[in-house]
Amino acid sequence: MCVCSSQQSTMTQQLSPLKLLVSLYLLRLAISNCCYTPVHAVPFETSEDVAGAGQSIGDAVAAVLRDANNCFETYMQESRNASDTYASAYRTCRELGSKRRMEFTQMQCSTRQDMVGQVTEMCKNFCDCAEIDGDLEFFQCSARNAYKGVSTLQYVYLNSSAAIVELENKYQEAEKEILFCTIAAEERYINATAKAFVQLSKCLKAS
Repeated sequence: MCVCSSQQSTMTQQLSPLKLLVSLYLLRLAISNCCYTPVHAVPFETSEDVAGAGQSIGDAVAAVLRDANNCFETYMQESRNASDTYASAYRTCRELGSKRRMEFTQMQCSTRQDMVGQVTEMCKNFCDCAEIDGDLEFFQCSARNAYKGVSTLQYVYLNSSAAIVELENKYQEAEKEILFCTIAAEERYINATAKAFVQLSKCLKAS
């Protein structure tokens, strides 16, 4: 009896650490099961999801760039139209100046022709005198034509002075008209380009 009791006590001492170890293992396993999350329970993005998201972003960027390009194309077209309009208006202003000068020239054409005719005749008369051999005849011819020439020179002087004043006034009026025409063309060009730029800014903000 004493032997058996001793053997039983020895087995009890040997099993106690084993049970303790098993208990600890079971406790650890239970804790692991509570904290462990299966792989299929975690929501991972697949390669198809990532590719779809990338494509959506790429499409959005492409749409923005396409809208911006359309904005700039519209702006460039409007700028070209404004430049063409300004160039045409500027040429019209310069042609107006040439037209006015031609009108003024035609207004003085008869006076000029009359003056040229009288001066030409006076010069011819003096040239004829220069061809005379005799001294007396030469001086007589020169005196006679000089007397006539005084009247011609006076006519030329007075009519030339009047024509100068009139033409200067006409040319000044023409220059003012050309200047006003050019300023109006420049103003239209500046307004058109400014309007195009404002529309470009609004278009870019909206895209």
